[in-house]
Amino acid sequence: MHYDHLGFETIQAASDIISAIVESSLEERKSVIPLKHERYTFFKRKKNPISITFSNTEVYLKIKLNLVKGKNILEETLRIQKEIKDEIVHLTGLEVKRVDLSVQKIISAGNALSEN
Repeated sequence: MHYDHLGFETIQAASDIISAIVESSLEERKSVIPLKHERYTFFKRKKNPISITFSNTEVYLKIKLNLVKGKNILEETLRIQKEIKDEIVHLTGLEVKRVDLSVQKIISAGNALSEN
């Protein structure tokens, strides 16, 4: 699948598919505690922990997550980035230019269960 420009419907469908790929990939990792997406708080709307931007057929991702204490953060984030990028390319055919991870918290293993 090769497009010079993506239409709105294609972008919406690709966004939904990419979000599902990212969420699935993060949930499979024991070292990651994905942030929950909450639409509204009392005063304002909370941002989605997964941000997807398209430039023509290129995909840029920003993902916020929590990590479980005891893992090498650099190694773990590099693995996550590569895994997510490879999955999106394999399943959608789109070119992933960036996968930016933002670690919000380092959580001890005992507290990890209560975060979900």
